[in-house]
Amino acid sequence: MSTMETLGNKAAPESPAAALLFPSVGWFEALAGLMNDDRETHEHLGFIDCVAQFTVLDGAADGGPVAYQITFEEIQATDVREVKPEDAGRESFALEATKATWREMIENISAGGGRPDLEHTLNALSHIGTPIALTGSDPLERDCYFRFNQSLQQFVNASAQLPTVFDGD
Repeated sequence: MSTMETLGNKAAPESPAAALLFPSVGWFEALAGLMNDDRETHEHLGFIDCVAQFTVLDGAADGGPVAYQITFEEIQATDVREVKPEDAGRESFALEATKATWREMIENISAGGGRPDLEHTLNALSHIGTPIALTGSDPLERDCYFRFNQSLQQFVNASAQLPTVFDGD
């Protein structure tokens, strides 16, 4: 588990040897660090207060699901963690997709220099519930996804700055 102190001022890796594996806590921590270092952009988008869960349905070593929760408070990411049983229910909402879907989106963002094409935004990919499913037990909490969508998109768009590797590369 990471805290606010470890998330700020974290530079993105600069060499291929420093590439980050997706999915991993380190990958999401690097995104959180980039967000926290780019306060001006995130201030422009407004406050974001939620716990977003990103679930990779086939991302665990055994081929099962693995999930990561990012806690956002005001205009920063304050906590990143791989979900353990005791974390269940902390999330405001979860975005669930296969590793192939996440990879395609991340690669599209990178190819666009930090901007996905219109078919690869979080909104487009989750709009009809496929290939990214938006889940959550509380409709009001699940609504956080829509309220904070642009901030979440900007958070994910920063992945263009991360040298990313995927299982099997």
